[in-house]
Amino acid sequence: MENYDFYPAIEPFKSYMLQVSDIHSIYVEECGNPNGEPIIFLHGGPGAGCGKKARRFFDPEYYHIILFDQRGCGRSLPFVELKENNIFYSVEDMEKIRLHIGIDKWTIFAGSYGSTLGLTYAIHHPERVKRMVLQGIFLANESDLKWYFQEGISEIYPAEFKVFKDFIPKEEQDDLLKAYHKRFFSDDIKLRNEAIKIWSRFELRTMESEYTWSLEEDIQNFEISLALIEAHYFYNKMFWEDRDYILNRVDKIKDIPIQIAHGRLDFNTRVSSAYRLSEKLNNCEFVIVESVGHSPFTEKMAKVLIKFLEDNKNSN
Repeated sequence: MENYDFYPAIEPFKSYMLQVSDIHSIYVEECGNPNGEPIIFLHGGPGAGCGKKARRFFDPEYYHIILFDQRGCGRSLPFVELKENNIFYSVEDMEKIRLHIGIDKWTIFAGSYGSTLGLTYAIHHPERVKRMVLQGIFLANESDLKWYFQEGISEIYPAEFKVFKDFIPKEEQDDLLKAYHKRFFSDDIKLRNEAIKIWSRFELRTMESEYTWSLEEDIQNFEISLALIEAHYFYNKMFWEDRDYILNRVDKIKDIPIQIAHGRLDFNTRVSSAYRLSEKLNNCEFVIVESVGHSPFTEKMAKVLIKFLEDNKNSN
C-alpha cells in the first residue's frame, strides 16, 4: 500500500463489556485478524471515546486491532462516573484487557492524551510493550496545562481564548482550570452545560483549524464526558506523584522501539514536548510533520502514521 491511505472501513469481529471493577465496565472491540499482530489503540481526551475511523489506520489482515472506551466515556458504563477514574486505573484496565484476550506483548498506537496513557502504561509494564507508535505527545505536566488553559495558546487563538476566559468572572480568571472545574460540578445544570459547551468547542476549534466555531448547537454526549473527565484529571494534576511524571521515569522505556509523529502546527500539544521526550529515548524515530495540527486524521499526519505501521509489518 504505497500511498499509505486509510484502510477500508471494517466492523469488529468481537465486541463486549469487560467488568473492570465493582463500579466500571468498559467497552472493548476487536477487529482485523484474531491471530494477527496485537495492537491496541488508545483514544484521547481523556473522555473522548473511540470512533469508527480509528480502526482504519491498521491493515486488518495483519493486525489484531484492539480498541476500548476508557472509564466513564463512549460506550463504557456508568457514563461520566469519576469514582475510581484516573490514569492509573486505565493502566490496570489495559492489563485486564491484555489478560482477557491472552496477549503476551502488544504494540501501542496512541495520540494526544492517549500518548500520555500509553507512556504511563509502558513505564509500569515495559515487558508487555513490543513497540509504540505515538502522535501528538502530551506529557500532561504543569507546563502543558498552563500552556493550554491559562496562557500560551491564547497567543494563537486570541478571540476564541477570550470567549473561554471571559465566561469566568474576573476575580477567578487567574486559575481558569479551577474555575471551570467548579462550574462543571455545580448544582446549576444550566451553568454547567454552558461551561461544558465553551470548553469543548474551544478545544475542538484549536484541535482542528477548519472546525466551525459555534456555541449555537446543543452539546453532545462526547462533549460532556470530554469536559468533565478532562477537568477531573487536569484539576487534580493527573493524580501524578510529581510534576513531570513521564520524563522523570523515562529510563524504564528508553530502549523500547518508539515512533513519534508530531504536527509542527499542533497547538494543543506542543512539538517541544515531543522533542524533549525523543531526546531521552535510545530507539526512537521522530518525525515532525510540517503544516499539520493536532488531529491524527488529516491526510499528511495519517500518511506518516500508516507508514510507521507498514514499516513495522516489514520489519517483523
